[in-house]
Amino acid sequence: MVAYVGVLFGLYKLLIRQKDSVIELLKEKVDFLKIQLEKSKEDSPDLLAERLSRRVAMLKEELELLARDHEKNKEIIEATEIELTFANIEVEKLKSDIEKAHNILSEFVCPDCGALMVNKESHTECMEYDGKEIDVDHEFDVFECGMEMIDGKISKKCPRSKRK
Repeated sequence: MVAYVGVLFGLYKLLIRQKDSVIELLKEKVDFLKIQLEKSKEDSPDLLAERLSRRVAMLKEELELLARDHEKNKEIIEATEIELTFANIEVEKLKSDIEKAHNILSEFVCPDCGALMVNKESHTECMEYDGKEIDVDHEFDVFECGMEMIDGKISKKCPRSKRK
């Protein structure tokens, strides 16, 4: 009987140690994911656009200050104006790139909730019409939320959809 209790106590201690190690592992994963989230926030395109916008604002302020003492700072003003022009070009290019990326991404997310596409299949169907063979392409898209589309038409609604 004492041996049985001893074995049970040993198993209990083993389970406690396993639980503690699983908790520690999960804490490490949470910390790692927090670090990854912070890194992704720092590298987002919106943050880059914001930084460029701040740079443009600073250059405009500098131009206004230099314009007050125009003769002394004419060369500096011209150089700053050129830099401002290039910064504005960069801002417009970045905005255009972000818009293009959003347009491309929109093809791969649920139109209702924004869930990512998990499967995209394309099939070709051969048919005969007026004595001629024609090929008809079909697309089948599945999203994380469960929404399904066949040839661009919803075959299974998004569970988060507000559409009727």
